[in-house]
Parts: sequence; C-alpha cells; structure tokens
Amino acid sequence: PKLRQGGVKCIWLSEGGPGEVTVDPEPKARSTVAPNTRPTVRTVFRGPAEVQRILRGFDATRRLCQQYPDDLELATSARQIRDIATRGKIAVLLHTEALLIADDLAMLRSYHALGLRVSGLVHAAPLDWIDCDREQRIGGLSELGRQVVHEMNRLGIVIDISHAAEEAIHTILAESTQPIVASHANVKHFSPLMRNLTDAVARGIADGGGVVGIHCSSAFVDIQCLEGRSGGSGSLHGAQRLDLIGKILTPGVIDPFQFEADQRAKPGFAADAVFPTVHLERLIDVVDYLVNLVGIDHVGIGTDFQYLEDAVDGFNSAAQTPNVTAALLQRGYSATAVEKILGENFLRVIEDVVGE
Repeated sequence: PKLRQGGVKCIWLSEGGPGEVTVDPEPKARSTVAPNTRPTVRTVFRGPAEVQRILRGFDATRRLCQQYPDDLELATSARQIRDIATRGKIAVLLHTEALLIADDLAMLRSYHALGLRVSGLVHAAPLDWIDCDREQRIGGLSELGRQVVHEMNRLGIVIDISHAAEEAIHTILAESTQPIVASHANVKHFSPLMRNLTDAVARGIADGGGVVGIHCSSAFVDIQCLEGRSGGSGSLHGAQRLDLIGKILTPGVIDPFQFEADQRAKPGFAADAVFPTVHLERLIDVVDYLVNLVGIDHVGIGTDFQYLEDAVDGFNSAAQTPNVTAALLQRGYSATAVEKILGENFLRVIEDVVGE
C-alpha cells in the first residue's frame, strides 16, 4: 500500500547484508575514521553459504512477485520497467548490497542469468576482494575485485559503490568502462561519515555518466544526528566480541541460517535507542548542493527505508514520496527535473549499462 500511495513505479529489492553482526564495541566512534583496520562488522555467511543465501533471497523476491501478480513484476531492462509501469504495476529489480560470490566469478555470471542487473559490491562487512567504508584491510580493491568490475561491465550489471571504501571507489572509477551509481549515499560536505562521498568522488561518478542517490537517513544529512544518538543494544563487548569473531571465522561452528533467524527474532537495535532526525527541507538542501556540484542529470534519491531508524521527517516511507515532489517543485525545480531526480536518471544508467 505504501508504494501505491507514493506513486512508486520501480523498486530495487535488495538482499542487504545477510547475517551481519556488529562486533565493534564503539562503531559510532569510528564512523568518521579512516583508515580503520579494527574489526567492526562480520557476516556469518562464508564460502558456499554466501551463494546459498543470495539464491534464497532471489527466490524470496520471485515468490513475492508471484504472490502479488497484480502489483509486482520482475524486470531485467529499462524497456521492461517502462512497460510494467505502463500496465499499472510496480517493476522490481533484483539487487544485492553485498555481492557474495564466494570469490568465484562463475557465481556472478549465474546471478546475472537469474536476473541480477544492479548490484552493490560490499555492505558493512568487508569481503576478501573489497574494503568497506567502515573497515579497510586490503587497500581498496584486490585483483579479483578488478575482475569483478570488468565482468559486471561485460555482463551488463550496474555497479553500485554504496558502502565501498573510498580507495576502492577510486579504483572502480578508473577500471569501469560503464557508468556506476551510488544508490544510497550523501556527501561529506553535510555529514563527514565514511559512508558519505567526497565532492571529488561525486564528480567522478557524474563524469562517468553515473548517478548519486541521496540517502534519506538524518545522520547522513547532518552529523549532529549521529552524535546525538543514544541507547541501542546492537554491539557486543569485550570477550563476547572476540568469541563471536572466532566462531564466525571457524567453518562449521555456526549455522549461518539459524544464526540469522535468531538475530531477526531479537528486539531490533532501535527498540531502546534514540535517533534524532531532521526535516525533509534539509534533504532538499543536499539535492541543491549536488545538483550544483554535478548537474541535474546525475542526482537521484536512494531511500534505504528497509534499514532506516532515522529517516528524515516528512519522508519516512514510500507513501510520502509526493512530499518530495512538492518540496522540489517549491524549490524551483521543473517537472522534468523532478522526474530525473525521482527515477529517470537511474533509468538512463540502466539503459546505458544493461541496454533497453
């Protein structure tokens, strides 16, 4: 209902960061520190379990579309997205936040065969071939990481650099022959999080024909919202942290699927936490800044609602998308410019990389 209320025509349904757990007792303190080599987040999915987890996620997305055939339909091209929208349904693109391939390019090719057309590379936990923003271990991107970039270019999969370490992003920009996107990220000008982009990176994405999707987290818009957070029970401490790292890194000790189910059954991190927020107008300030920096053709919106505890006031669900339209029009953006920001720019990249 929220998607319908908001007039949404296409979504990227992401697999997020499966089975990830915070093992750093002070992750907030290191959210603006680089390089950071201290373990912050680890995933229990390793080796063959990585691939199994992604395949289960794709299967769940397909079954969801089958469950609601009048509302949702999978798409693998820009033409299909437009056709599905014309028929009054919502187009669904498979997406991964972390490209879990068990260090095997054959898995990437298999994901493409199953319909993957847009993919993030890494989430909060670093992979063997790529560093994430919260932890740098290998200097950005390994040789396998470069091969992943080249293969995604060849296959026609849009590269999403959200969550990647800055050094990795610079290498990807240099290696990729296709436009790339940051589907949900802001700029350090407003909030100096490691997850946010420098002006130089944002310009690099735009120079290659890509798009920066502005994140709707209040902390991504204003660093004071991160510093004002309190409470929360998402971190482990001392011996617990070291013990869990050991178990995760030892094959066969933890059943990753049972671990993930147990984690989801627990009260959420936000259950006893306070998350300060800012108003939608502050998000539009970020739009203004990026449009002036990189141009109207390279700015989008990347909501990330599924994982947000601090969405901006006035845009905390897909149902409130009309508020964004109204705010942009009030700032003086034309109807054509608003359409670009709310989806046409991303659709252009899909056309460029995947084809019509």
